[in-house]
Amino acid sequence: MVQRPGPGLALVSAEQRASRWLTWGGIGFFALVLIIFGDVLFVPFLIVVSEFIFIASQRQPKFDVSTYKPPAPAQWQSPITALRWAGIAGNAWAIASGALTLTVATPIVLVILIVMGFHHWLGEANFIAFALIVAWVSTRPLWIAPLRRALKVGAANRFGQYLASVNVGTEGVEYDMRPWMFGRASRRIYRFYVGYGELDEVRTMDGLTAQGYLESMQRYDPTFLARLDWEIVHFGIDQKARPSLMALLGIGTHLLLRSSTLFYMVGNADQVGPAAVAAWQAWRAAHPVPATPTA
Repeated sequence: MVQRPGPGLALVSAEQRASRWLTWGGIGFFALVLIIFGDVLFVPFLIVVSEFIFIASQRQPKFDVSTYKPPAPAQWQSPITALRWAGIAGNAWAIASGALTLTVATPIVLVILIVMGFHHWLGEANFIAFALIVAWVSTRPLWIAPLRRALKVGAANRFGQYLASVNVGTEGVEYDMRPWMFGRASRRIYRFYVGYGELDEVRTMDGLTAQGYLESMQRYDPTFLARLDWEIVHFGIDQKARPSLMALLGIGTHLLLRSSTLFYMVGNADQVGPAAVAAWQAWRAAHPVPATPTA
């Protein structure tokens, strides 16, 4: 049975949507300013920065609410909830302030642009800047997807050997962190094992979905990033202390394994991701959860 998102998760999603609209508004405002000044050299810079912003801010995936539950012990849930609401309130104020600023400033810039056009103050540089921005916006749907695929293939070929890897077994999976943390020349063994019986969910997702999911997790659980960093540092110091949180964005398909207290994600899982999901499903079928006795 799919659970409906709670108010906190719904507000996090609404906050992300508002942030994206505000980002588009800010980019449009700066584009108008560049057109007014006829700054042809800064238009490509604006386009590149905008594309990086779009890549870094992905939409919240529509997963079940349990997928967003903070992977933390029960005693952590109340502080996490309090921090979440405080963050939502702070971000709402920042978004409202930014939207108000753009609402006031954008008409002023438009009036200046209209006056310049009416008095024939627009020169060749102004029209070139306008043409570059129109060309970017109008052709973006045609080239952005092929460009991302090409970058993905190139990055996979160049950096795949340095990413963490996963070995899939019949009873669980083994994470090999050595290439990612210390390179292939490391003399230590940075590996840990996770049994299928410890997991409530195993799934795959593409790279952009994984990025949006982690961004949403960081908003829904404000302690997530700090706890994750501590787990990685602790594991690097003492390999006997298996981390409970590990999120390594990589290339291509991402594999997610999680429970109420465990969270593992690793990229570059085009081959092992589907195999891990199939192995976990086979294990669950062979080890059904016992029925809860009723009074």
